[in-house]
Order: sequence, then structure tokens, then C-alpha cells
Amino acid sequence: MSTTKKMVVEWKGNLRLEAKNEKGLTVKFDAPKDHGGEETALSPMENVLASLASCSSFHVLTILKKKRLNVTDYSVEATAERREDPPRVFTKIHLKYIVKGTNVTSEAVESAIKLSEEKYCSVGGMLKQAVPITSSFEVVKQG
Repeated sequence: MSTTKKMVVEWKGNLRLEAKNEKGLTVKFDAPKDHGGEETALSPMENVLASLASCSSFHVLTILKKKRLNVTDYSVEATAERREDPPRVFTKIHLKYIVKGTNVTSEAVESAIKLSEEKYCSVGGMLKQAVPITSSFEVVKQG
């Protein structure tokens, strides 16, 4: 069984765009200045990178919560290399997860990341067919 999603993208002047889903939620886009944009929002490729990190994070955080781990701070540093010539696709992506907590273990974080990357994250599942995605993590014990 499949589901259908609809997104409408509206022009907001120059190269500024706004995408709106069926619920009315929006995200803004803009182009870099060297491509004629004003840099008032993330570019489409920056949004792809942010979407990957966010998608994976939803699952990592959910898994850590189910394991009853006390995460006090969390971030992901997403870095990517791009081709110089069009289409300027990503050629490598790396996600570095930084998890802080009182009872967080390296084993639990590694397991959560693996489940996210291999099973749950839809964005990663789609992107890894086109670009190598690697990851690393750091656990900071607090308390």
C-alpha cells in the first residue's frame, strides 16, 4: 500500500520560494547570492542535507527514548561534498551525532544510529542509493 503526498511551491519574488504541504505547513527556500539569490533561506541542497539529518534524528531520539536513556542534549553535524559541474550533486555525506546524557552509552547510540540508517530513515534510504553516507558519533556523559 502506498500513500500520496502533495507539496505546492509558490514563487515569492526573485529566487525565493515557499513550499506548502496539505496541512498548510511551510518551508522557505532561496538560492545562494552567487546564483542570483538573496540567501534568505536554505538552498534546496542544504534542505536535502538538513532533511537527512532531521529524519535520522527523529529515529535515533525515539529509539534512545524507548531505551529509557536520559538524553540532555543532542545534535548532528551534517557535512557533504559536491561535484563542481552541474548537476552539482552530493558525492559524499557524513553525519556526526553528538549525544549528551546521564545514562547514555556508546552501545545504545551506535545501535540507534544503525537502526535509523538501515531501517527507519526514509530520506537516508532514498539518498544512499545515489551517494555514500557515513556516520560517526560522540557520547558525552553528564552528571
